[in-house]
Amino acid sequence: MTDDETAPRETPGAQPAPEPAGAVFTPLVNRRYLRELARYRMLLSGGEQVPGERAAVLVRWWETLDEVVAAHHRAMVEVVWALLRERDPEAGTVVATMNTRYELLGAARAEAGAALTGFLLGGAPPSSARLAFIRYHEEMSATAFWEEREIISRARRLFTAADWQRVESYVLAVQAAGDRLEQVLPWLCEGLSSDQAARVLEALPPFLRETYLVVWLPAHRQFTSRAWPRRPAPGSPA
Repeated sequence: MTDDETAPRETPGAQPAPEPAGAVFTPLVNRRYLRELARYRMLLSGGEQVPGERAAVLVRWWETLDEVVAAHHRAMVEVVWALLRERDPEAGTVVATMNTRYELLGAARAEAGAALTGFLLGGAPPSSARLAFIRYHEEMSATAFWEEREIISRARRLFTAADWQRVESYVLAVQAAGDRLEQVLPWLCEGLSSDQAARVLEALPPFLRETYLVVWLPAHRQFTSRAWPRRPAPGSPA
């Protein structure tokens, strides 16, 4: 019997198996975070002072994002790195490089955050924060791209469904331990398809699903509208 005869055959019209939620979640954190960085960067490029109430909201959201991305990197180090080493003996060099990148990002994030806060709450000109923020945004973009290409692509080849479940559970547990899940979950699910979001929510206990729909999601939408209000379309009433 030939290899072609023993190879699994695709069923006509069969749908590919849905990607595990953990495989979706992990790169999604970076993508959503980069979207937020782009918003802050655009704010700084506008050169206008931000009203006090919105400025306070933006600083609070930045501080939350700072904690979210730090916790995400912790989850990557403690779970994804460990699983990669188990599955791929040659992953050590890649992991070491990512650790170095994370350390550099931590310092750049702290510098950008201090400069951003100085602009929003301290009355400093936006030019004082713009350079540090642009530098951090570019470094984060490069690291996220490298992480997805070198880490996530390997994980997709090597991890089992149980591995991805472990990653997803750990990511959510780390955020929950910091009392951030009510901000993180609606923020992430905004970037998912309806099917993907449904699979994530199905993994939650029923009482948490109800809390998400009734409390967390409306609160997140209200918070987002305060942080990033939509500008009226040209010609529309003010």
